[in-house]
Amino acid sequence: MFDVSDAGVVTPRPPNDTAPWISVAATFTKIIQQSIEANLAMDATVAKAIAAVNAGWLPGNNSFPGGIDPDSLNSDQVQWLQSLAGSGHPSSGEGGVGVPNTDLSIMGMTPDGRLFTIQGDTATNMGAGGGPGPRSDPGGHNNIIFWKMDEHGKWAVDDVVNDPFPNTPGDDSTIPTSTFNVGDTMYTSVMNVDRWDPDPPPGQPGWVTRSSELWKSGDGGKTWTKAGPVWDNSDGTNPFQVQSFAPNDDGYVYMYGTESGRANDGMHVARVPVADVENPDKYEYWDGDSFAAGQGSVGSPPVVGPPDGISGVGEPNVHFYDNRALLTFNDDKGNLFTSSSADGVNWTPPQLITAQPGAYGVFQSPLSGGDSVDASVSLWNPYGTELIEIENSDTRGLGGY
Repeated sequence: MFDVSDAGVVTPRPPNDTAPWISVAATFTKIIQQSIEANLAMDATVAKAIAAVNAGWLPGNNSFPGGIDPDSLNSDQVQWLQSLAGSGHPSSGEGGVGVPNTDLSIMGMTPDGRLFTIQGDTATNMGAGGGPGPRSDPGGHNNIIFWKMDEHGKWAVDDVVNDPFPNTPGDDSTIPTSTFNVGDTMYTSVMNVDRWDPDPPPGQPGWVTRSSELWKSGDGGKTWTKAGPVWDNSDGTNPFQVQSFAPNDDGYVYMYGTESGRANDGMHVARVPVADVENPDKYEYWDGDSFAAGQGSVGSPPVVGPPDGISGVGEPNVHFYDNRALLTFNDDKGNLFTSSSADGVNWTPPQLITAQPGAYGVFQSPLSGGDSVDASVSLWNPYGTELIEIENSDTRGLGGY
């Protein structure tokens, strides 16, 4: 500030450092900061809207006939962030991210800190109504995509590993269901699909597994071998076929699971000491009151039942954060849910976060935490995966991952 005399002489005015003036200045500064933050948030919203317009993701303007607009996933609890893997041309696969057409994008972090996603059934083309198209060789293909952040703050493909979990001859497909680390060893659970059921309609199929099992990698996810434990499903009722493994800080790795398909009695739980994850005899299954070594997997009661009017808990994904565990899952109609737990056994009533027929497979990002989580979600048509942000009463206050 300056004083100007009648003669035009300019002299500096001593700074006003009185308490009232300091208070006014602090309030003004806070208002300016809030205005800048609001403008930045608006810029981000407008940028996302422009990107959606450029990509053709508008209601009634799908990229392929019968396809799903990724922004249709948006709700008061879900915000679409970006496309991830697949979603290539339905005939040639051209333009597919990482791989031509694929689903799942189960998210994990290598021991040395690289973000990766494990992809499910992958094909060059897309089926007539969505999903993987026919392939000349039998069985399913799966992949691992390693990601890096580009100059625009978006995830971009860094490297791809093809067919890390090859099919057992005779199975229709080998599909990953979860991933986790113990020290420098990476683990992935898979389900070995014996056959796909014709009902419900295409896009939300049921399936019957032969078994589920663990694989492991000691070289950062480049090569994989079977780790040992196998959950047989010869009678079709084993409740640990679609699995989600989740390490906790209590010294145990928790294993959550459902029967094969999306019509089931809910999600079940077992646990194993972290050092014994490869020893099937060390798993303790929930018996309704406690974890018991003699319980066995078949007969273990569910800890999360299907919501009212819902056929089952589909593709469960569980992660432990500093303060609570979070469950994400879907049903057979494209409804996506969350639930949270303080102990990994007692869960809050599931919350519907968004509904989009043809959406499934909600897998949490290891970069999540705080009051919201990022997660991948699969779309049947176009056949690929999207990245979303979820925030509701289940995610708020989760703490660090």
